[in-house]
Amino acid sequence: MSFEPSPVAPDMVRKVAALARLRVPDADLPAWTDQLGRILSYVGQLERIPERPAAAEAPLPPTPVRRDVSRPGFGSEALAANCPSTIHRYGSVPRIVGSLTS
Repeated sequence: MSFEPSPVAPDMVRKVAALARLRVPDADLPAWTDQLGRILSYVGQLERIPERPAAAEAPLPPTPVRRDVSRPGFGSEALAANCPSTIHRYGSVPRIVGSLTS
């Protein structure tokens, strides 16, 4: 990515710094001037983006719909078959986070 020459002068950096209530040492002015110039150059690139929207793509086909049919879930039996134990009709599994010993 190439940047255009900096449109910013050190006086502009001082003015922006004063508005932001910042102190910029004279030794840091070249770096701040370069950085602010890069920011402004990047923002200037945004002006080149066309304002018209991109051409619309062809619409997607509708999502196929299936019938909503209830099926037996085998609630308690399925729970008992898939967990090590149950307590008060709820599944109980071993703790896997942390440890019991400290």
